[in-house]
Amino acid sequence: MANVLSSVERFGRGWPRILAVAVGYFIVARLSLQFSLLFGDGEPVLPIWPPAGYSQGVALLMGATLAPGITLGSLLFTLTSPSELAWHWHFVAAANNTLQPLIGLWLLRRVGFITTLTRIKDVGAFIGLGAVAPAIFSATVGITYFCLMTPMLWATYPTAWFSWWISNVTGAVLITPLMITWHQGIQRVRNFYAPPLVGLWLVVLIALSWYVFYGSDRQYDLSYVLFPVVMWAALRLGPFWAALGSAAVTVIATWGIVQTVGSSPGHNLALLHLQAYICVLTFTALILAGVVAEREQARQALQEEKEKSEQLLLNILPLPIATRLKQGRNTIADHFAEVTVMFADIVEFTQLSEHLSPQDLVALLNDIFSQFDHLAEQHQLEKIKTIGDAYMVVGGIPHERDDHAQAVADMALDMQAMAQAFSDRTGQSFRLRIGINTGPVVAGVIGTKKFIYDLWGDTVNTASRMEACGVAEQIQVTETTYRCLKDTHDLDPRGEVWVKGKGHMRTYFLRQKSLVTTPQYG
Repeated sequence: MANVLSSVERFGRGWPRILAVAVGYFIVARLSLQFSLLFGDGEPVLPIWPPAGYSQGVALLMGATLAPGITLGSLLFTLTSPSELAWHWHFVAAANNTLQPLIGLWLLRRVGFITTLTRIKDVGAFIGLGAVAPAIFSATVGITYFCLMTPMLWATYPTAWFSWWISNVTGAVLITPLMITWHQGIQRVRNFYAPPLVGLWLVVLIALSWYVFYGSDRQYDLSYVLFPVVMWAALRLGPFWAALGSAAVTVIATWGIVQTVGSSPGHNLALLHLQAYICVLTFTALILAGVVAEREQARQALQEEKEKSEQLLLNILPLPIATRLKQGRNTIADHFAEVTVMFADIVEFTQLSEHLSPQDLVALLNDIFSQFDHLAEQHQLEKIKTIGDAYMVVGGIPHERDDHAQAVADMALDMQAMAQAFSDRTGQSFRLRIGINTGPVVAGVIGTKKFIYDLWGDTVNTASRMEACGVAEQIQVTETTYRCLKDTHDLDPRGEVWVKGKGHMRTYFLRQKSLVTTPQYG
């Protein structure tokens, strides 16, 4: 009972849309009669059947839920049209007109059809499964009914079937692309092209079409001159405008044929020429637009992948070094006369890690080092690498700067403040031991795999020793760094400290930035 009530409620909400689809079908069908031709026994014949394209567009855009609107629209059209056919024809026609777009919808969904028509496979699928195949079903049902239920002779079956089929195909390829791509077409013009340019193109196309199919003496066939104009839209404007151009040419061409031979029965050749022209023009425009759109998508995808690769490389190497590496330089090594190197280590990290799972441990390091990376970027310093729970950064490379020591010192102070804030936030004891040294280094990239921009020299080794023999929650600097910082920062002498491989060295503890001087970085 609940399911029945739910279905009734959904129908109650959807009936205005169903009614709108029905009215739309009725209007399109009525307008189509304005393009009828008289052939053979004087019965009107339609070169194109736009309702087939309208119903297929509705199905592709809104699904099968609005199929009752197509049924209702078809009934309204046949019931209000003068006809000597039996009453059951109205219901056969309504069922046939409804099943045609549903068959196309089912077939296209089976192949993963995308309505933007920006892939050549989608264009081919639409032509074959959304236009040709459903029209085969419709023509077969319709002509079989006439042969069985009316005086129509079976000998005329092939000709009548083909006429029905081709009119449905042309209607589908003209109307459906306009419906399913209009939003994309409007957006493309808004983003990339000035509307006056598109307006000028449309005026030229309409004027030229009118001259070719209606205004000329038709001594020579000039229909081919419209192909470049429509193909330009396919190349530059996309599927919607290619379809719009084809539709504009078709309307004028059909009207011209109607005015020229519409009152002269027997001109089947004119009808066939018109339908062939419509199909060739529209198929070519849609395929070309799909090829161009697919190439553009491939180009954009390639550009995005290139940008990702560039960003990944820049996350590993400084920009000047990455540029040189891309230029094919196998060995990159530079000497810098004076830089400042900092090592930071998490105190008692081993004990801390014993209480954490591997996932939590990695998440913790990622959180901390990500904040350090942000500080390095903020102070315009170069992160070199992480070694376990140690963090290495340098100032003065790859671009030389006079205030490299001040920038590194400021970052070290910010790191201490961040560590304290982290301890307060998590309730865990989190302390840093930091060492800084200033001097010459050699920097570069070696090897052929897993590139890393690294530093070599005694300056690096001494900075590492400053961290190793330092004190928790202190920033220990060498005398060389002290001389660079004494005018901008407050430091306290620690005295002489024995350093492995160096002997006794005079070191200092960095306290804070001096309140007297505010250095400018750059």
